[in-house]
Amino acid sequence: MEQPPVRPDGLQIEENRAFQESFWRAERIAWFFFGLALITATLGITGSGGFLARQVATFDNGSVEVPRFSRWEASDTLNATLAGGGEERSLTLSPEFFRTFQVEDIDPPPISAEGSGDGLLYRFRSGSSQPLELTLHLRSQAPGIVSYRASVNGEPPQAVRTIVWP
Repeated sequence: MEQPPVRPDGLQIEENRAFQESFWRAERIAWFFFGLALITATLGITGSGGFLARQVATFDNGSVEVPRFSRWEASDTLNATLAGGGEERSLTLSPEFFRTFQVEDIDPPPISAEGSGDGLLYRFRSGSSQPLELTLHLRSQAPGIVSYRASVNGEPPQAVRTIVWP
């Protein structure tokens, strides 16, 4: 077996230095992208929780918190707070919402749900003067960008957008 020649630095190894340097360069680029993926996941852009994962539409008589980022066929929630009082309260979601999301459960259940020109109107009743906290358990049915409108107690609807990742 033939031995490699001794290099000027005193080592007697055979290596392709140009290949090694290009490999190190590729590793550094990969580290950058792995770090970027970690930061986006931590912020909530992947749809699994985090600072940017949710958005809130605020109304005079309540608020609606919807996912900003969601995952296809994964469970998610829409939370709404309706102003307190003994009268009937409502939550309206536009038809575009139901083209992408399936409502699996509503807690507490509505007293009625009826279709209107603005979408589906859920009616709730509570004898308490405390605000009514609603949770709609959702499952997205298709990936993409979904723009829809939400309204509380007949107020003018606000546009919200959810990105559903595949």
